[in-house]
Amino acid sequence: MRVGVCVLTDLAWAQARPVWQQIEELGFDHAWTYDHLTWDPMNDHEWYSTVVTLAGAAAVTSRIPLGYWVASPNFRHPAAFARELVGLQDLSGGRILCGVGSGGEPDAHVLGESLSRGQRTRRLREFLDVLGRSLVEDHVDHDGEFYRLVDYRNVAGQTRTPPKLIVAATGPRAIQLAVEHGAWATTGLGGETVDAWWSNIATLCRMADDAGGEGIERYLYLDSAPRFSFDSVEFCLDQIGRATELGFTDVVTTWPRGSWPYAGDPEVVAEVAQRLGLPDRQR
Repeated sequence: MRVGVCVLTDLAWAQARPVWQQIEELGFDHAWTYDHLTWDPMNDHEWYSTVVTLAGAAAVTSRIPLGYWVASPNFRHPAAFARELVGLQDLSGGRILCGVGSGGEPDAHVLGESLSRGQRTRRLREFLDVLGRSLVEDHVDHDGEFYRLVDYRNVAGQTRTPPKLIVAATGPRAIQLAVEHGAWATTGLGGETVDAWWSNIATLCRMADDAGGEGIERYLYLDSAPRFSFDSVEFCLDQIGRATELGFTDVVTTWPRGSWPYAGDPEVVAEVAQRLGLPDRQR
């Protein structure tokens, strides 16, 4: 089981920099940040750019993979996004991970967008297709339902390994798409209790199995559950264990903040890392 930590984009870089460095020093397997124009629980807080945050993190770390949890087609054209990813791959030495989802409601509302769930799923498929091609091909053309591209040039990208694309999904069509790409990320279907949340996660896992995804990489965001993963050391270890039993290859947690949401103590994070043997595993 690989364990990662997500850092919200609410911190000015002077405050965020030591957090990213500490996550690497503690031995975690990957580090992430959100990709939103706005996020309802923190509408009144400072909120910074995802790509700038990851560029900063790439500059002050050396080992840990860095990722989008998760990139949104709501405000991105896949070719323009490919250009950013190629640049981040260069800056980080090939350490970028990229979760991609269908796009959230708050961002869509800000942009005045109104798409059905089916339209968002079709857009996600097209976004991934154009993004994947724009990361590795040169002279890319595309004329689809949502995107158009005329002779997109990608000289730099052809010389670098593209970032891993991980499809975020909670429904059957998007899960099938994740299976096709070989990597699935999920936040689950909600639940009023921790046990109810895990029951819904198990349902999604069966859905992925039925779609032929038994051998793919599976990423679970533990902090979509009704209790914060770093609430205590024992609770966090228990949640990681439950994810392992369901066949997840990776879990993602959230760096504790001083207040809701994700209020907690960074010392719990350090203890979890020690109990899991993460520092020794990275030596």
